Formats: sequence, structure tokens, C-alpha cells
Amino acid sequence: MKFLNILFFAALLSFGFTSCDPSANKPDPTGDIKVGSKWVYKYTKFNSGGTVTGTRNLELTVTAEQTISGQTWWVLTVTGTGEVSYLRKASDGYWTIKNNTPQLQFKIPAAMNDTWRLTFSNSPGDYSDFIVKDVAASVTVPIGTVTTYYAEGYDSNSIEDKVWYNEQYSLVKLQEFDEGPTGMYVDYQLELVSFTP
Repeated sequence: MKFLNILFFAALLSFGFTSCDPSANKPDPTGDIKVGSKWVYKYTKFNSGGTVTGTRNLELTVTAEQTISGQTWWVLTVTGTGEVSYLRKASDGYWTIKNNTPQLQFKIPAAMNDTWRLTFSNSPGDYSDFIVKDVAASVTVPIGTVTTYYAEGYDSNSIEDKVWYNEQYSLVKLQEFDEGPTGMYVDYQLELVSFTP
């Protein structure tokens, strides 16, 4: 399950970056996100028949800034678990660290049919190739009705993710898919409840 992978990208990572990445000359984190910023998401789990099997709130807080390979990253901690992930805003969108490599998480600004790949691990097929399907999607989540980019992520044979995101909040809504006895289904969903800059 890529649960916290996509939710900013959680993974307990080792820091051994030795090569230059394409975002090396991008600006350091700026804007409303800072140490103390906090996102609360409603997590909803479904079974393969579409029935809700559980809900809870997840809280993600910027607990520090850290320099990795000469770049400043926000350190994100999931309340109650201590799991850590990383986020950085650059001129081409939000970046994360996955598979020990800085990778584009959400392309901003984006145009229709823009694409990017997010690789979660070295396992074959553990990736999502994202394609932008809408640049002004309106989505209603607990925080309200929000204008977002909308993108879908696919692996080699099926849909993996649907994401709604924007510059203000980063992730607004996520649906992650899994394969069940009758085909693909929404395994879980994240919806933004609140954001404290």
C-alpha cells in the first residue's frame, strides 16, 4: 500500500544522496508553508465492494527544515506515528523524496496532458505515470469547495491514483486504487479537512 507515499510521501528514508538531481537550482521552500504548518486529512478505507470499512483523521505537521544535497526541505511528521517524509516547493511544483531520490510529486503550473512519473521503490511496476486531466477542477472536500489541478496516475496496466492538488494546499484529495475480485476499486481516499499555514 502506498498510503503515506502519496500523502506526502512518507517513507522512512536514509540520506545518502550523492548525485545532482534536476531540481538542484530550484528555489528553497517559500510561501505560506513553514515550520508549524499542519494538514489534517480525512482517511476513508473501502472494501472491494465499495463499502466504507473505517475512517479517521490524519495530521501531518512541518516539524523542521533540513538541508539535503544543498537543498532545503520541509520535514513532515505524521502525528502519533513519528513517520517522517519530505516536501519542497520549486518553480515546477511540489517535490518529494521517494526511493531515496528527489522526485516531482505535483506539477505546478501544469497544462492539460502534462505528464510525470513518481517511482515508489525499485520493485518493477511500483510507480505511477501521472497525466493532467483538468487544470481548473472543482472538488468538494471537508475544508470546502476548492479549485485544483486533477491528474490520474497509471502503472503499466491500470489506474493507480486520482489526485486533486493545488499550489495553496498541495494535496487536496486522493483516491488510491487496488485490484479486487471484480476489477479495480478505490482502496482508500484522503480529503483535506483543514490547513494551518
